[in-house]
Amino acid sequence: MVRLLRRGSRCPGGEAGFLLPLSMSGALVLLLSSLSLQTLALQTRQVQRAEASRRQSDDLLASAAQRLAAGLHGPYRCLRPLPSSAWFEQPLPADCPAGLNPQPLRSMELWGQRVLLVGWTPSASGGGVFQLQREGSRYQRRYGITLTPAYRLQELGG
Repeated sequence: MVRLLRRGSRCPGGEAGFLLPLSMSGALVLLLSSLSLQTLALQTRQVQRAEASRRQSDDLLASAAQRLAAGLHGPYRCLRPLPSSAWFEQPLPADCPAGLNPQPLRSMELWGQRVLLVGWTPSASGGGVFQLQREGSRYQRRYGITLTPAYRLQELGG
């Protein structure tokens, strides 16, 4: 049954204005859920960007490690028994070629970025462990070189 109201009369308290607060609540729930989804998407992108940057740093340091290992196996093999701190402080061993400059091992450029040798520690077996770092970053990785049974380069971690 439909009831008509006269001018100036009021609706009973239970029936008056429930639709507006209900629609406002629904709109607020939709707004909050869309903001939540947008925040999740932005956070996912940030995590993906950080992961891509870490992988790029790993690739850069792995390439620098291969170059350093090739140098220590090749023209700079006379430096292998010495720690890197001794490469510049004392005369080089007699079996090193005259005018050998170990600076290219200490700092090398790959893909427009500089990689620094933090340290080389030789082992009794003729291999050793070295640590590399991206210039301007604290990101570092350690690598080991073994000579026996075969020459091998291995990443040891951070």
